Amino acid sequence: MFDFKFDWKDSLCTGIEVIDNQNKELFRIGRNIEQLLLRKCIGATTQELLNIVCELREYVSYHFYEEERLMMQAGCSDFEEHKKAHEQLKKMVKEIDCVELGKNPYKEMKRIKEFLTDWIFEHLMIEDLQEAKCIMKTDGQE
Repeated sequence: MFDFKFDWKDSLCTGIEVIDNQNKELFRIGRNIEQLLLRKCIGATTQELLNIVCELREYVSYHFYEEERLMMQAGCSDFEEHKKAHEQLKKMVKEIDCVELGKNPYKEMKRIKEFLTDWIFEHLMIEDLQEAKCIMKTDGQE
């Protein structure tokens, strides 16, 4: 896998402010993971590691809830398929093994970063942008 940088670009904007702000939060979390990896997790505290896990768990809870609410409200045709994709990331985040993270922080953070990178390329940059068009069309913003 190539080295992806968690730098927000305006090309990722959906045009829906609440969604864009939440996605920027995911990139902030990703940058925190990058910083840990750059220093090979040397000196990373248990609290620092757990904060990232908690932030990811909070993100998937509030972001997916909001995005799914907007999609349902707009009557987006592929809502169920989109929701299934969300469940994959929720499952991954829920199953982060905090004990293993404490034992092997570099290995586990690298795995989390790779999963988030895949998520951004497979979901956020493609599916979320398509869903935003559906939502905006229904809201009369397009």
